[in-house]
Amino acid sequence: MTRYAINPSQLKDARDIGYNHAIIDGGTFYMAGQVAMDANSNIVGDDIESQARKAYENIEVLLETIGKTLADVAKVTTHIVDPETHYYEGYKEVYWETFDEPYPCHTVLGHEQLANENYLVEIEVEVPLTDGDVNAIEPDGDVIREI
Repeated sequence: MTRYAINPSQLKDARDIGYNHAIIDGGTFYMAGQVAMDANSNIVGDDIESQARKAYENIEVLLETIGKTLADVAKVTTHIVDPETHYYEGYKEVYWETFDEPYPCHTVLGHEQLANENYLVEIEVEVPLTDGDVNAIEPDGDVIREI
């Protein structure tokens, strides 16, 4: 089966630092954790709410690239700095704004620090893809590359 690398222009070009934002392989959508970073490597927000909103915005960009939405998400994994403070007082509000019933599975992991000391949250999602979803992907050689 064909593999695709996904790197939307609205996100930082991850290839410059050695990874892709998402890979589709064997009908499975794999994605790198998304943080509150814009296309120019700037951190967006200094509180958990604004950072979570930006991370979910980045995820939406990735999903839209392959014709999916947040409603298609089956599982969310959230990495939070100091979850005892940030989960219920900040992040959870953004989560409720982002998802409706039926809610995806959700795992929250606490961390002392993420890749940058100013990141408060990093989010990954899993989205099931059918053969039809994969066959509908149209590589353009840049945003969606066949690899």
